[in-house]
Amino acid sequence: MSDESLKDISFYNCQFIKSSFQFANLVSCVFENCTFSNCNLALAKLKNTNFIDAEFIDSKLLGVNWSSVRVVIVASFVNCLLDSSSFSDMNLAKMKFVSCSMIEAAFTNTKLTRVKFDDCDLARCLFSGADLSFADFSTSRNYYMDAESNKLHKTIFSLPEAVSLLGNLDIELK
Repeated sequence: MSDESLKDISFYNCQFIKSSFQFANLVSCVFENCTFSNCNLALAKLKNTNFIDAEFIDSKLLGVNWSSVRVVIVASFVNCLLDSSSFSDMNLAKMKFVSCSMIEAAFTNTKLTRVKFDDCDLARCLFSGADLSFADFSTSRNYYMDAESNKLHKTIFSLPEAVSLLGNLDIELK
């Protein structure tokens, strides 16, 4: 399906294994109870597409603008490449990201309550105006977020990574 366009197609209970949707244009599609395993969705365009109870495992999702997805209801990403992806202006409450590379991903005005970032590389990720209440970063690394421009209520961090939260303050650590 690389470079192809799909419009108004629904997939229910499907398994996509080693499938390529690279550069694909998915418009108003529905993926419900679907699993994507070892798939390539790099730079796919997902306009008004729904992902309901979707699982992405060992998949390449580089540069995807998830913000153009209509609805994401409970999805999980395990061992995926999500570098340079945008999750802005979305409700991602209770999502799970496990062992994912999310370098330079953007989370602007995103609801990330109770999201689990388990063993993720969050280098140069942008968190701005995000609600990170009860989110768990305890096993992730390389994150930085401005504590003043994001909501950090009962957010879980671990040392030494949590020291990065002091980066925007005019202080000196010894």
